[in-house]
Amino acid sequence: MRSLARQRLTEAQLWSRLGRKGYEDVEIHEAVERCKRDGFVDDRLFARLFLEGKRKALGDARLVGELVRKGVDRDVASSQVAQWESDERSRCRDAFSGIAAKSTVVAYSSAARMLERRGFPASTIYAVLREHASAFGPLANLAND
Repeated sequence: MRSLARQRLTEAQLWSRLGRKGYEDVEIHEAVERCKRDGFVDDRLFARLFLEGKRKALGDARLVGELVRKGVDRDVASSQVAQWESDERSRCRDAFSGIAAKSTVVAYSSAARMLERRGFPASTIYAVLREHASAFGPLANLAND
């Protein structure tokens, strides 16, 4: 309970912590089930709060990957990302705006690589870069990079 009082944990994280402390599997199972029943552990809520707390614009694949690494089931992570109010294309636009604001000259290919590292799919990246090509001078000149 002290671990949960300090920070919200996923079911997998709670299992891991209790296992490291030397508890038996049966004890861990009972504790985790009780925490789930009493509402102290809820992976869907964890995923929703995680997404709402994200400050950096990331693609759906990267967000799902981060949630899975934190112990959220892939299906739960995917459904929470899909239900999130912020769509991937608008997050990609935000990410590109941040990249463009930091540099006066951005090559098309380097902007695409930066967005790809943030987990955006190629189709979304190129659609966003095409939207900005005419408004962003250096990008328009290097569109064939």
